[in-house]
Amino acid sequence: MKIGIVTQSFTQNSGVAEHVVHTCKEMVKLGCEPTVITANFTGENNDRGLKVLRVGQDVTIPANGTFANLTVGYKMAEKLRRIFSAEKFDLLHVHCPLDPILPLWAVKVFKGPIVGTFHTYMKANLAYDVINESFKPYFKKLTGKICVSEPARDFIYQYFPADYRIIPNGVDTNCFRPGLAPIKKFDDDIFNLLFVGRIDPRKGLRYLLQAFSIVYGHDSKVRLIVVGKGILSEYYKMFLLKDLEDKVFFEGYVSAEEIPHYYATADIYCSPATHGESFGIVLLEAMASGKPVVASSNEGYKQVLSSKEGILVEPKNVVQLAKAIISLMDDKKKRKKMGEAGRKKAEKYSWKNITKQIVDYYQEVLKK
Repeated sequence: MKIGIVTQSFTQNSGVAEHVVHTCKEMVKLGCEPTVITANFTGENNDRGLKVLRVGQDVTIPANGTFANLTVGYKMAEKLRRIFSAEKFDLLHVHCPLDPILPLWAVKVFKGPIVGTFHTYMKANLAYDVINESFKPYFKKLTGKICVSEPARDFIYQYFPADYRIIPNGVDTNCFRPGLAPIKKFDDDIFNLLFVGRIDPRKGLRYLLQAFSIVYGHDSKVRLIVVGKGILSEYYKMFLLKDLEDKVFFEGYVSAEEIPHYYATADIYCSPATHGESFGIVLLEAMASGKPVVASSNEGYKQVLSSKEGILVEPKNVVQLAKAIISLMDDKKKRKKMGEAGRKKAEKYSWKNITKQIVDYYQEVLKK
């Protein structure tokens, strides 16, 4: 089966991109021939071992409390037609199919079965409210519809009622696993808190930095490791007390090969994302690594994390966040128990299992 996979997001530390990369690699093992169609990214054209065709140029815009990818370019429809004509895909899989510009063009131009995966959760969408009718012709072209979680389905259903198949995100349980070597420079007797994600407002790093001062006041043998990049990195450092600057390590961009070792370094993984999360791939990565999790109780994270694997706190509540971290710092037995439960749950979300569900759904769609 030849499958075209369209995504505007194809950079590291993007949940959609990780979904695309891992499912494509598993599809190859199942005998499929996936081809990723995405944009050119300045300084980041990493094909991740896949067949990738690029059209247009990525630009980053603020959206839903984060920074979203948008593909712009000249004669994009014509370029997509040439790709579709040459590749002769049996099916096109478009991620975030109603997002401008690349997904909408792909849906409009492709002549054949189209599966769309909806990744987004938010309470409302102004564009859908105001110009809902403009999106309906594109939506009607979708032969199959997938949502990564119940919150993602509930969001899109209010605007476009239909039959959606819920197939969640996954995790590489071979890559993320207990027992990996920790990062050498952090392998000492200091307690390690870890944050992995984009440095943007929605991910809530500012609240973790504020909570860290409380945690440090409780136990000074602690450090915070921040993995990820973003244009707001310097701004967020302002939320850190000057006396603690040497206790927080901003690692910036970290390769995909190194990230599992950062999880191995952590004693607790922290994800204080405030809103807009439809799932929680980073939570699964920490859980697969056998680490306890402290995270905000947003709609997406509640789909993944229970009290057996970690602690959920009220979003933006610095004191609750600090207290949750401290409670686990002081209870090694509980951390171990949560880590073991997390690993067990994560194994159900292996990319092998998730991709099999997707390919089975492709077969259903092709029979329609």
